[in-house]
Amino acid sequence: MNRTSRLAFAALAIAVLAGCSTGAPAGSDPDPAGDTAAEAPCIVGTWQLDVADYAAQSEAFVLGLGLPIVGFAMSGAGSIQFTADGLVATDIGLTSTGTIVAGGASVPFSTPSSYTGSGDWSADGGSDVIDLANWANVPDPSTPVDPSAPGVPAIDYTDIPSVTAECTANTLVLQAPGAPLAARWQR
Repeated sequence: MNRTSRLAFAALAIAVLAGCSTGAPAGSDPDPAGDTAAEAPCIVGTWQLDVADYAAQSEAFVLGLGLPIVGFAMSGAGSIQFTADGLVATDIGLTSTGTIVAGGASVPFSTPSSYTGSGDWSADGGSDVIDLANWANVPDPSTPVDPSAPGVPAIDYTDIPSVTAECTANTLVLQAPGAPLAARWQR
């Protein structure tokens, strides 16, 4: 083999080997589908409110205030979604029911609570605290508010800069510092 043939063979071998390479070209996305789920924090995704847990906490809260309520119940649904790019949004639609008993009088109540909320979130790696900013809750204007009915604290992070976030694959518990209730979410 002469020198020119050897160089041509070497160039051909390099071209063939480069074409068989399994690595991605430098500077390219190693996952062309853009799947970063393995890298996303546990909190990212859509979660559903554990209404039974929130109802039990709410009942203990209102009874702890000394309100004479019997037959307390809560129904409805809620969701919260955290995106990988730092946005968070809630959609809550709950109704609390029961009977206020004072002396010989019994007054049934049914209090709807419907609102959305959104803001920005961030987390320090490995921390169980998320930072919130720009949070706003917006009540559903079509849901009447009865100021005489007992109120259950809303899931509202307005003016709360950080929230404890305990996250597993299927459960997320969020609680603001000093808040009387924790919101438990499932996926």
